[in-house]
Amino acid sequence: MLNSLRNSAGSWVVKILLGLLIVSFTLWGIGDIFRSGGRQTLAEVGDREITPQQFQRNYRNQIAMVSNRLGRRLTAKEARAFGIAQGVLQNLIGTTAIDIHADSLGLGISDDAIASAVRKEPTFEGSGGKFDPQRFQEVLRNIGMTEQGFLALQREEIVRQQLASALSEGAYVPRTLLDAIYHYRNDERVLKYFVLKPDVVGAVAPPDEDALKSYYEKNKARYRAPEYRKIGMLTLTPDAIKDTISIKDDEIKAHYEATKSRYSTPERRTIQQLIFDNAAAARDAAEKLAKGADFVALGKELGMKESDINLGTFAKDQLADKKLAEAAFALKKGEVSEPVESFSTVLLRVTEITPGNQKSFEEVKDQVRQDLARERARDEIQKLYDAIEDARAGGANVAEAAQKLNLPYTELTFDRSGQGQDGKAVKAISDSRPAVDLAFESDVGVENNPVAKGDGYLFIDVLEVIPERQKTFDEVRDDVRTAWINEETRKQVRTKAEERVEKAKGGTAIEDIAQEVGATVSTTPALKREASPKELPRTAVSLAFTLPESGFGHVQMSDGESQAVIQVIEVKKAPPMDDKQAEALRKELRQNMRVDILSEYVGGLQRDYGVQVNNDAISALIAQ
Repeated sequence: MLNSLRNSAGSWVVKILLGLLIVSFTLWGIGDIFRSGGRQTLAEVGDREITPQQFQRNYRNQIAMVSNRLGRRLTAKEARAFGIAQGVLQNLIGTTAIDIHADSLGLGISDDAIASAVRKEPTFEGSGGKFDPQRFQEVLRNIGMTEQGFLALQREEIVRQQLASALSEGAYVPRTLLDAIYHYRNDERVLKYFVLKPDVVGAVAPPDEDALKSYYEKNKARYRAPEYRKIGMLTLTPDAIKDTISIKDDEIKAHYEATKSRYSTPERRTIQQLIFDNAAAARDAAEKLAKGADFVALGKELGMKESDINLGTFAKDQLADKKLAEAAFALKKGEVSEPVESFSTVLLRVTEITPGNQKSFEEVKDQVRQDLARERARDEIQKLYDAIEDARAGGANVAEAAQKLNLPYTELTFDRSGQGQDGKAVKAISDSRPAVDLAFESDVGVENNPVAKGDGYLFIDVLEVIPERQKTFDEVRDDVRTAWINEETRKQVRTKAEERVEKAKGGTAIEDIAQEVGATVSTTPALKREASPKELPRTAVSLAFTLPESGFGHVQMSDGESQAVIQVIEVKKAPPMDDKQAEALRKELRQNMRVDILSEYVGGLQRDYGVQVNNDAISALIAQ
């Protein structure tokens, strides 16, 4: 997906959707300047407001853009995982700060310059390769913008880019830094190593009582029982009450007929695409394909990777762009489409078609009944919610309300992590963090508001607070014994490794030392500093780059018990950089320096102007 986004990042449309990318990305994580703001705005930078309308427009555009690149609608959970809301907000804050600074400097751009830039944008070219007013208006309609709004955004964007360029173009990379980073990344080490496992020290003699008690006293903090809360919980969810719903066979049959599509597998197609800046380039490529050119090979010639070309496998309704969906599902296997106008112009090819199928009523009868019962249960939730609240208003606690209404009720005991006194997760509560938090925020005898869970609610009474306490030695004697033996084993293995390293430094070959303990010596391939070999932990590579050639050392293995004894048998200096490598690295480092400069610049503006954020209002908007 990221590769596809990068391919489209040059178009003005995507620039509108993403805003000032560099500033947006460098701002992520600057959260310590946030504080609650007024309820009339989402955020304030200095004396300028960021309105709900601005945030919603940018948020929806980001969702639409990412959905289009994925080929399906982005879910709310995915949007949270991608940090889209955070990115949109940070981008708005950063660009607003830059706008304030630009205004204070009196920067601007003429109408003629804006018009010239728009006319040169390939996205707005028509079939003749020139600016097409109809194409321009079509693109604006697709992204939900007026011409006036678009030009205003472009004016702001170009001024921001002028400021950013003026600040960052002077980034200089000295040759000394270039060489240091090149060798840091590309120098290599070859290692010999063997592993000392716990069995090399045999069975550790068990500790006496005094040793156990001493270990317990030194590590008491490990042996504390956390605070527990015992609660009574009434579960009011569709799944909890669906079995109480009575449904007749003819109702199940009617529901199946009305919702047949739920019980079918739609046709799915594996789709490839070639992306073009304009329709003329797409038509040229279509002619080459018609003459026998290979689809993937042509894409690579045009600078695309296979990950860009292979869009994926989808059902028709999974493709967010309806034009793409209609075109792809009208093709025969192996056939290439006509140019399709989306956010970019594309050619499509279907490489595989998996037919759909419809399950019979008899095959899914039980599932249909469950689905119908769940739907009807969902309809009953509000009635039962009101009935529970009426009962509680009349003085009933949660247990009494559950008994009166014949609803599921259970009593649970757990700690702040949702684990019971047996150390296992309490399934009925561990998947609801708000319910666990409520139990520990409330107290015995307090009537709590219900906690939302899916399409229903959890009603909770705290029945008992079981305080945190220190476990006695007698309670944890077996755990202490196991911990003491494990720690003593680790110490002895580490001592053995230290002895082997000292012996190796004295001139004994690593193969002879390994043979003494029944271990086998292995040799790694040449390893760069950032390598993560399967056989050794990363710490072994880090240690190797601190040792001289023929130097020895030891590190703990990832199992936490074994030790690896290593020897650096070859130090391989990277060959000198050629001009192409030097230029590529210099370009990368300059870009990183530019990002750092812009980050400091925007962060400084925010500190100078002051930022206020109304997080509650933003959360409410996203929830909508």
